[in-house]
Amino acid sequence: MDQVFDRNPILCALRKRVREIPPADAGHDFNHILRVARLSLRILREEARIVERRSPGIEEEDAVVASALLHDCVPVAKNSPLRKESARLCAEKAGEWLGELGWKPESMRTVIQDAILDHSFSGGRVPVSLIGKSLQDADRLEALGALGLYRTIATGVSMGASLFHENDPFADQRELDDRAYTLDHFFTKLLKLPETFQTESAKTEAWKRARYLQGFVDQLKHELG
Repeated sequence: MDQVFDRNPILCALRKRVREIPPADAGHDFNHILRVARLSLRILREEARIVERRSPGIEEEDAVVASALLHDCVPVAKNSPLRKESARLCAEKAGEWLGELGWKPESMRTVIQDAILDHSFSGGRVPVSLIGKSLQDADRLEALGALGLYRTIATGVSMGASLFHENDPFADQRELDDRAYTLDHFFTKLLKLPETFQTESAKTEAWKRARYLQGFVDQLKHELG
């Protein structure tokens, strides 16, 4: 991905701005943003080559990296009443920054903003462009596997959630509440994610990472008896 930054000074400026933003929690820090950028670029290239039988252009590659850098540019805590508005807020801020920095062509600014608007799980939107699909899948891959486990626990701690319900950890006789119990988030969202993926290459990896999380849940069930 270094060559993408080397050729586009606006991306370097965006990276500098984003690095200075205090994250909403440890799971959404600058390293998360960079990993999503790398994954987004990789997915874009793989899908363009395998599905569309082409190589993505420079404009497309730069745009998917920009969308990843800016997808969390307005930090909103998971338990904030503004949580469902976070994608919209980030898309609006992205449009402002891209305009200030003179991103060209202007039509690609809209594509980047749409990708950011569409990436959110809570928003329930389905992206249309390959840039949007790549960003959404990259961000969701980060919620799965070993990284997903780290980030889920870190986010739960930041929200003041318990690890799991003391008397009914697997919600056999209660409603799920992932704001109160971190383990509940596995059932409300994480283990359902692979079904929502837009690209085949990312979906294959998503199922692998989901199986890792399922193994963790199974082991926890064994240890809790």
